[in-house]
Amino acid sequence: MIRHLKYSAFHLLFLALLPWSLFAAEPLPETGAVKPVPLTLRTVIRLTLEHNLNLQAEQYAARASQAAIDREYGLYDPQLLGEFATGESQKQSNQPFFEAKTRIRFFRLDFSLAQQLPTGGELSLGFDNQRRTEDPEPGIDPAYESELSLQLVQPLLKGFGRTVAEQDIEFAVNDRQVAVEDLRDVAFTLLAEARDTWYEVLRLRDNLRFREISVALAQKILREASARVEAGVLAPVDILEAEFALKERERLRLDAEREFHDSLDRLALLMSSSMPITVADETLDRSEFSMDQDQGFQQALAKRPDLQIRLRQLDRLALEERLARNSLLPGFDLTAGYSHKGLGGDYDENLDDISSGDFPNWEVGLNLSYPLGNRTARNEHRRILFRIRGQQAEIAQLHKEIRNEIRAAVRQVEVNDKKIDVATSGLTFAEEKLRILLKRQEVGLATVRQVLEGEEDLAQARTDRVASLADFNKAVTRYLQVTGQLLEAEGVRFHPVFADDTVPLMQVGSP
Repeated sequence: MIRHLKYSAFHLLFLALLPWSLFAAEPLPETGAVKPVPLTLRTVIRLTLEHNLNLQAEQYAARASQAAIDREYGLYDPQLLGEFATGESQKQSNQPFFEAKTRIRFFRLDFSLAQQLPTGGELSLGFDNQRRTEDPEPGIDPAYESELSLQLVQPLLKGFGRTVAEQDIEFAVNDRQVAVEDLRDVAFTLLAEARDTWYEVLRLRDNLRFREISVALAQKILREASARVEAGVLAPVDILEAEFALKERERLRLDAEREFHDSLDRLALLMSSSMPITVADETLDRSEFSMDQDQGFQQALAKRPDLQIRLRQLDRLALEERLARNSLLPGFDLTAGYSHKGLGGDYDENLDDISSGDFPNWEVGLNLSYPLGNRTARNEHRRILFRIRGQQAEIAQLHKEIRNEIRAAVRQVEVNDKKIDVATSGLTFAEEKLRILLKRQEVGLATVRQVLEGEEDLAQARTDRVASLADFNKAVTRYLQVTGQLLEAEGVRFHPVFADDTVPLMQVGSP
């Protein structure tokens, strides 16, 4: 399908007559200036991935999403609680024949360790301690009371299961997946822009070269016209026409130079480079490339970031639906507890009671709760189901749009490929036309205006050809982008090393 195009023999001979300095894409650096290293497309892509600030921002967002997952796993960190309190209470005793006042002073020091369970329950171990003194004194004063207890609260219906218990972890994992796809989406956009800008730079570089050649030829025509006017062969008006043509071509060269340097600035911006850049002397051509609409569509379904983001959002809604369905159930919790208590006039005696196990306590119970009507949970579940249907409709529409985009991209590549052949034929014709005009001018059968028009036609034909080559390569970029193959085509790999922020998440390898 693809052929490498060569300049004609006349074109090469014509270019050889001009100084090589006309082909320089950039002026020679001044003495002491840093000479930029010529860039290739591979280098541009690598530097864009390494230094583009928008891409770096997305990488930090992806790393932050991983930190959010690690944070949510703190759900299973044991919770250590401690409490110390001291105080005094007084109460009045109402006896048949007298009134008495009881005064109680206490010190309380409690500890507990709670652990969240994957089933949605909570297990806690507590150690409570209290010292009481009373006035009037009871049988044991001061009294040390302690209790070592183990408590379990386990939902059996609403709130039961790993999905409910780890819902924040699941949401964080989903957010991390979306963040990764956001990163890939930005990389897709940047790589497509880098490729298009690169081919635009090559087009404008060649256009500048052609305009410099045009200026040189106009200067040559002006010198020859001046000599012929002095010899009386041409009229003086031909000099004015040649001078005007030279100024017009110099204006076009200046516009071409400005556009070329503007494109270099856009390329530098993509790479976040503040240094001047230049490009290697690469040839703008078309390479072997094959397309398949059905295969491209399957690749797009698996790799396009915008579609993957929608799928991850659908996964999140599916998780929300499961949680909402669980909320429809009544609250039905199992509670269980077991403890040993101690009492003594000193703390050691109190601890001996606990260790002896002479005073065990246990309790098992069931708690039931259910809001009559349960409208909140029912309508929340209904709301999420509607959102799921809406998301599914959007994904189905996106599938259709992707297929249309692939068809349009295939057609664009094929049309631009044919345009190259048309532009090549036009270039061949313009070269031959100018060659004939130059020969006819030598024998006085062609005017200066005709030669200048032929030269301008040749410059335009060259411009059209490089433009068709650039458009072809941009169309290839578009096809790779809409089929989701752009990153793999450029050898970009994702490395999920989130903890070490010195390792980039995206690196360029072999395509």
